[in-house]
Amino acid sequence: MNIANKLTLTRILIIPFFMVCLLYGNGQENSLGMVFLRFFGFLLFIVASMTDIIDGRLARKYNLVTNFGRLLDPLADKMLVTVAFVGFVEMGLFPAWIVILILCREFVVTGLRMLGVSAGRVIHADRWGKHKMVSQIITIIATLIFICARQMLIYTGHWDKIVVRQMEADWWYLLGLKILLYYCAMLTLFSGAKYLYRNRDLIRE
Repeated sequence: MNIANKLTLTRILIIPFFMVCLLYGNGQENSLGMVFLRFFGFLLFIVASMTDIIDGRLARKYNLVTNFGRLLDPLADKMLVTVAFVGFVEMGLFPAWIVILILCREFVVTGLRMLGVSAGRVIHADRWGKHKMVSQIITIIATLIFICARQMLIYTGHWDKIVVRQMEADWWYLLGLKILLYYCAMLTLFSGAKYLYRNRDLIRE
């Protein structure tokens, strides 16, 4: 197993720890330990995202591209994104219906890739798929920053004091995050439709 594939496996191993840091306590506990836990979860997500960038560059630069990596790398990405988005729904930050649409698209494209493998075709990520992934990562990072900042300000007793134009901080930040989420969802669904159209011959068969 080459270094690129090992980095992908590392990303998968990080996911359970990220999930614990994100969901432990579910916002009910207010302690310094909870603040550190949320920040550590944010750090884990950044590390996992960096492995995604590094393993792709290593694979291309040193010709380490394998069918195993082509299949495992997008699967690891989808696992990481799924844990984050489902976690945000659990925390009451995102509406479930739009996250369901995003995840259904991911499952459909994964199924299409498996269909391609059975037909001897490896379906690569196109530029729209890459844009989609970037939008998802940006949305997740912005949400994690919000979670960390809110946890810190709640612990220090300053969160409820933040009011802008008679609206509390929750309203403004959640509005911004939902705008990011809707853009991410539209890009995700559009890129999924592009995958299906480009590989429509597989579906016909």
